[in-house]
Amino acid sequence: MTWLLVEDDNDIRNVVAVMMSVWGEKPLAFADGNAAWAWLDSVAEGKFAGELPELALMDIRMPGHTGDKVASRIRQTAAVADIPIILMTAFSLTDTEIREMMDQTGIDHLINKPLPDMEVFRQTLYRVRDDRRAKNARKAAQPPAAPTQPPAAQPSTPAPSQAAPAAPAAQPPAAPTQPAQPTTQPPAAPAPSQAATSTQTTKAGPH
Repeated sequence: MTWLLVEDDNDIRNVVAVMMSVWGEKPLAFADGNAAWAWLDSVAEGKFAGELPELALMDIRMPGHTGDKVASRIRQTAAVADIPIILMTAFSLTDTEIREMMDQTGIDHLINKPLPDMEVFRQTLYRVRDDRRAKNARKAAQPPAAPTQPPAAQPSTPAPSQAAPAAPAAQPPAAPTQPAQPTTQPPAAPAPSQAATSTQTTKAGPH
């Protein structure tokens, strides 16, 4: 398989290229970040006819585009976006700086220079490659997330322009009206006439 190698130090680049060949890999070597950037342009435009690399090994500090910038560009190039990326550096970085670089560029591993012995170096590169393969396999096995549907709009009930009149309270039925009973009064006794009164008086008086 082809491995991408970007290193501006000629001696290191040649030695690592020989190591890759001994391991059975085909090095695709570039002398600086600008050359690697131009190659990525050809890949993105579909003009590169060669075999795409399955791994990238790059120095950080190089003329032109640095290794971390090239790594970010690789992650944005669809054809090679998922390959493992390993950076090399002769500068001492803190754990925080390393984590920030990994988060910002998407690299998989960082190797300090001087490089370790050949066997440790080989084991490290293949371990990183295998870890990335497993990660890609898990990602591919995950079912796609279901699209989120917006909630259906509920029909709104228009507010009445005026308040509806209140229903009249139920009234109990009125009691039936009883017919008035005629009042029967005994006829009044006729008043005695004046003549009768006079007669009675005459009889009662002395003679």
